[in-house]
Amino acid sequence: TQLWLITHYHENGSLYDYLQRTTLDVETCLGLACSVICGLVHLHVEIFGTQGKPAIAHRDLKSRNILVKSNRQCCIADLGLAVMHSQGSDYLDIGNNPRVGTKR
Repeated sequence: TQLWLITHYHENGSLYDYLQRTTLDVETCLGLACSVICGLVHLHVEIFGTQGKPAIAHRDLKSRNILVKSNRQCCIADLGLAVMHSQGSDYLDIGNNPRVGTKR
């Protein structure tokens, strides 16, 4: 059995590719950076309640793992190395991959 995660298609591709082919003004750069920061805050903060979520650390954030939406907002992708932490139980779920980051 294979599990697949289906997501929205973002025609601008990764932030890395987008920056290679696009010249940006300061305001647009700040907007892209702000949207990445907002995404990281959402991942890192644990949300409590019935619709809550654990805190998540990406562990491989780079421009190739950030997608640029058509409205020039970014979304964080490739959570394959992410870990989850639940404050209530103080449980850290590292899955089956203790590796961190991209090998260089």
